[in-house]
Amino acid sequence: MRPVAFPLALLAAALPCGCAAPPRLHPRAAEEVARGYRYLGQGDLEKAEVAFDHALEFRPDFPEALNGRGIVERRRGRLDAARRWFEQALEVAPDLAEARVNLGEALLAAGHDDLGEASFRQALDIDPDLLPARLDLARSLLHRGRAAGAGERSALWRRARREYLHLLESRPNLAEAWHDLAFMDYQAGEFARAEAGYRRAAELDPRSVEALHGLCIALCRQGRCADGAAACRRCLEVAPGTPECRRSLAGALACAGG
Repeated sequence: MRPVAFPLALLAAALPCGCAAPPRLHPRAAEEVARGYRYLGQGDLEKAEVAFDHALEFRPDFPEALNGRGIVERRRGRLDAARRWFEQALEVAPDLAEARVNLGEALLAAGHDDLGEASFRQALDIDPDLLPARLDLARSLLHRGRAAGAGERSALWRRARREYLHLLESRPNLAEAWHDLAFMDYQAGEFARAEAGYRRAAELDPRSVEALHGLCIALCRQGRCADGAAACRRCLEVAPGTPECRRSLAGALACAGG
C-alpha cells in the first residue's frame, strides 16, 4: 500500500472567513481529528476510528474526519469502504487535496489505473507541491510502463520521469525519486546515469537494499566489478541473506576475478 496523505492544516477548518462561512466548527471536533491522525501515525487503527467517529458526532460533514475514516478502512484493506469515505469527504470539500490522493490510491489498488491517476492530477491541480500525489502518480506511470510493450513503456516512462524531476525540484533529497529514476535509466541502458542515481539514493537512505543492489549492478554493467562487489557487500550488511545481493555479489566477484 502506498503512503496516504494527511490534511496539513486541520485548524484552518475552524476559522471563520469573510464570505458565507460554514457553521463554526466545535473545537472538540478539531481536537478529536488531530488525535485521530496521531493514532494513525502510531498505527493504532481502533483508537483512530473512535476519535474520527467522535469528531463526526460533533459535525457529521467534517471532511478531515471523513478522510481519516477512509484511511482507517484502507489500512484494514477494505477498499470499497475506504473509497466511500473519501468520496464523502470530497462531496463536502472538493478541494481537500489529501482526500483526492487517498481516493486515487484506493482506485489504483482496485485496478482502476486511469481513474487513480486522474485523481492524483486533480490533487496536484489543487496543491502542486503535495508530495504523495506527485509520487503516487510517478510510481503508477512507472509500474504501468514495466508491464507495457516497448513503445508504450517509453511514453509512460517519459511522463514518469517528468513527475520525478518535478519532485526533485522541491525535494532534492527524496531518496525514492532518485532510486526510481535510476531504475528507469538502468532499464534504458544508461548505466552511468543509473549509477549516479542509485548512489545518491543510497547516500540519502544508507539502509536501502534496492539502492545498494542497483548501485552494484550498475557498476558491474560498466565493467567496474570490484566497486560493484563492494556495493553488494554493503547491501548484505544491511540485509544479510538478501538473494538478489548474494547472487549479484557472486557475479561481481567472478567478473572482478576474485
